[in-house]
Amino acid sequence: MKKIKQYLIAILCLSMLCLSGCDDNMSLVGNILVPEDDIITAYSDTFQIKASTIQRDSLFAKKTTGLLGEYVDPLYGRLKSDFLCQFYCEEGFQFYKTPYENEIDSVCLALYYYEIGDPNTPFQFQVYPVTKPLDRVYYTNVNAGDYCDLNNIWGTGVYTAYNGVVIDTTRVLRKIEIQLPIEVGKKIYEETVNNPASFKTQQAFNDFFPGIYVTTGYGSGCMFDIRGLDIFIKYRYLDVDTAGVESILYTFEQFTTTKEVIQLNRFENSDTEQLLAENKDYTFIKTPAGIYTRLVFPFQEIKSVIEDRIINRAMFSVKYMPNEDWPYALAPPPHLLLLPEDSLTSFFQNRFVDNNITSYVSTTSNNSSSTTDEGYSSSNRAYYFNNISALLSYHLRVSPDEDLRLLLVPVSRNTSQDANNSYYSAEISNFLAASGLKIRKDNDLMNLTIITSKYNQ
Repeated sequence: MKKIKQYLIAILCLSMLCLSGCDDNMSLVGNILVPEDDIITAYSDTFQIKASTIQRDSLFAKKTTGLLGEYVDPLYGRLKSDFLCQFYCEEGFQFYKTPYENEIDSVCLALYYYEIGDPNTPFQFQVYPVTKPLDRVYYTNVNAGDYCDLNNIWGTGVYTAYNGVVIDTTRVLRKIEIQLPIEVGKKIYEETVNNPASFKTQQAFNDFFPGIYVTTGYGSGCMFDIRGLDIFIKYRYLDVDTAGVESILYTFEQFTTTKEVIQLNRFENSDTEQLLAENKDYTFIKTPAGIYTRLVFPFQEIKSVIEDRIINRAMFSVKYMPNEDWPYALAPPPHLLLLPEDSLTSFFQNRFVDNNITSYVSTTSNNSSSTTDEGYSSSNRAYYFNNISALLSYHLRVSPDEDLRLLLVPVSRNTSQDANNSYYSAEISNFLAASGLKIRKDNDLMNLTIITSKYNQ
């Protein structure tokens, strides 16, 4: 009898694997899938999911990229963004040459960006000095006035995204330069001469030069997706060749933003009331705004129906509407993360990745062996999460009497490949570019079919 049981269990497992590879539109009819006198009985039960739109007050954003500008969408509302940042300093930094007559020619801030929205919209850029060392808070509701002297502007200028110099034609990466006071460069040079200890460690440099705050004064209609910043200190120096001939040459020193230093991204969202209002047809996601879709799985009902059965399969996906029909409409985020609502803070602060037990990252189809690192199917307008049975089993063990409250969180995902050329997550972070998503709440879409099995005694 033991061997017969093992054989039947193997057959059932094989059947479940075959089901997992099928299309998620396949109908599962009836609840008994094998003869009643067999050892194992399989069941199919469907439960309705409740969906709503919620907003968190801030995001965890430990990133070296950010947004700058303002964008107003007729559906998703207004988004304004800016940031504070430090600059990396090489240990023991010194000027490459002695500036000619100890003079600095110019200092500029270079911003490298992709644009989102109307590239012809004029913006006034503003740069202020940070006067207090930045805290490692990394949340997007930071108050710039707590760290900056907003009465002392270092640089300003009016630009459009189209004004930037193209430095990478692959994705049209552009660069804008904002002139800063020459005194900034002089102060740094004089410090290298008079107090080189300020450049001995990164912390010493941060204390001497806490960073800058970059914002916009006016302008609306475009976001600058900032991919890097540099401060260039340009100067001349006296060169003498081997024949003793003197000449004046040009060079520069460079400080850049890196993952070793702090960047604090700030986001202000308004006019989002229509997204958060009760809606019988849709829920919404907006980035970077902390506007997520909440899903509530009715675990009281699930528990009473499945009782002591084994959960074998529960495929889950969400469908969304096309982009809105107006210029520069927000596009869907690249990936969605599905995880319990009470795990949101710890997930990002601890730099976790999806584990396919308590957290799942979206894919292009219901196929767990997918080799793509894309996060949704544009043809089906769907985000797939494959088999979430492990999550349901886990919740049934730890909180069987509580409904399961999950969030759909837009994320960026850096991937690596294993020996089978399948992608896995190397890093997951909050998605900080502008995006919007309208998720359908149709009854036939917001449901969950759970396949369970039970030994016949």
